[in-house]
Amino acid sequence: MRKWIRIIVITLLLAGGIVLCAIRWQAWFGMPAEPKWTGDTLRYILPEPAPSEEGQVTALVLGDIHSRFSRTEYDLLAARVPDAQLVMQTGDWMDRGQYYYFQLLLREWTASKLCGLPVIACPGNHEYSKGLPRRLSPLWDETFMHPLNGPEGVPGASHWLDIAHARVIVIDTNPLDRLMYLTRTLTWLRQTMYDADGRFIIVLMHHPVLSTAKGRFNTLIYTAFRRALGDADLVLAGHDHGYMRRAPFVVLNAAGTPKPQRTIENADVADSVFVYGVLTLDSAALDLRIHRFDDGTVLDSLHVIHD
Repeated sequence: MRKWIRIIVITLLLAGGIVLCAIRWQAWFGMPAEPKWTGDTLRYILPEPAPSEEGQVTALVLGDIHSRFSRTEYDLLAARVPDAQLVMQTGDWMDRGQYYYFQLLLREWTASKLCGLPVIACPGNHEYSKGLPRRLSPLWDETFMHPLNGPEGVPGASHWLDIAHARVIVIDTNPLDRLMYLTRTLTWLRQTMYDADGRFIIVLMHHPVLSTAKGRFNTLIYTAFRRALGDADLVLAGHDHGYMRRAPFVVLNAAGTPKPQRTIENADVADSVFVYGVLTLDSAALDLRIHRFDDGTVLDSLHVIHD
């Protein structure tokens, strides 16, 4: 009997050690001791102070990054877009929703020349924990202090805010595999767009309506949002690790490992290149220029005029 007890105890200890190593592998072997907690947070854009209603607004737009940018890349972007007033990001900024990755982002960002810019961020699937249930890291709300005006009763970080000339709507697509959350979000989205009061409507979401990568097509997102978001002026997404434009839908990838691309029917442009966007808007027009990250040349552009 004692022999069996010893075997069971040893087996449990070995299994526990394997699980612990699997969980902490990156912490032990893939992560340096730094960064420590800095006390810094990314400053989220708020209604006050907002860019002037009379002036032009310029935003730097980023897709998937997966913790691959250091202050060097951020400084490069700051030099290329010196007139940027804010940053928009479409999810998977971090490779995991763990303390280390949030601190890595804060350390590199706060040391860069982009540090003073407000940020509008959308959580991706990598900012969520794996397993059941999947949860958005609690560090998200501490880092990105977004308005709490999302769909009632739906977890995640969906919200909206008005900047000069535009209403920016962030849709957290991660919880929407549940029909109740999906229908509530869709109702909230339609009402939020309806109440935009003539502003440009810019939507940030991680999972795209039109998928650019093989095996990434999300039937639920496509069916639920294709028609509703067709009335938006610009819909920015990520997740697929490639670039695609079929107005108003745009998918960007800043640093995510390129995925095999699939043919998008009627797509204006599709490519697996790393890109960043420069969005400018005033009361009359919205312009989006897509630049190759390697040399800064313009790959594509989109122009929307307000009626």
